[in-house]
Amino acid sequence: MKRLLIAGAIILAASLSAQAAKHHKRPADDATVWNKDSKDPNVGWHTENGMRVCSHDCDNPEIPGSGARCKNVTFMGMRMRECVTGSW
Repeated sequence: MKRLLIAGAIILAASLSAQAAKHHKRPADDATVWNKDSKDPNVGWHTENGMRVCSHDCDNPEIPGSGARCKNVTFMGMRMRECVTGSW
C-alpha cells in the first residue's frame, strides 16, 4: 500500500510539473535593432546626399543606423552582448 501511495504521489507531481511547463511564458526577446539613422551628423550612420555615411565610431555595431541586431547572451557562464550585422 505504501508503494502505491508513493507511486501515485510521484505521478501526480510529474503531471503537475508537466502542466506548469506548458503554461510557462518565455521571456521577451531583448534584442535591439539599430536601424534608425542618427539624428546627430557627427555620430553614427546617416544618409547624406543619397549615400550612407558614418562619422565617429563606425566600427561599433551599437550606434544609430548601423543596422545591427544586438542581444544579451550567456556564453560559458558570462553575460555579454552579441551583435549581428548584414543579413540574418
